[in-house]
Parts: sequence; C-alpha cells; structure tokens
Amino acid sequence: MPVQISRLPHAHEIVLEEARAMARRAAEKGDDGTNDIIVSDVIRRNELQVWFIAEHVVEMPLAHV
Repeated sequence: MPVQISRLPHAHEIVLEEARAMARRAAEKGDDGTNDIIVSDVIRRNELQVWFIAEHVVEMPLAHV
C-alpha cells in the first residue's frame, strides 16, 4: 500500500499535464465551455489532490512484520 500511495502525486501530475494541454487546445479553438470544464473540474481538482497528498504523506521506512 505505501508504494501505491507514493505514486499518487506522479499519477496526478500526468493527468494535469494532459488536462493543461487539452485546455490550451480548447482555448486556441475558442471553445470556452470545454476549457472551463477542464480547468474547473479536472485541473483544479487534481491540483488540490496533489497538494493534499504532498502535505499528508510522510516518507517513512517500511516496517516489516
């Protein structure tokens, strides 16, 4: 489980990179509605998740039981 949690920020960054590219393309084509949905629903939500994970996940050595 700790390995999966440690990979979450990277996964969110991948989503953010793609979403930013999509938002940029929508803006260039004048599609303000699509741009707004991508920015407000995808980008902002993922940025919040990255922040939350970074603030609450602490690097600790794995405990072997």
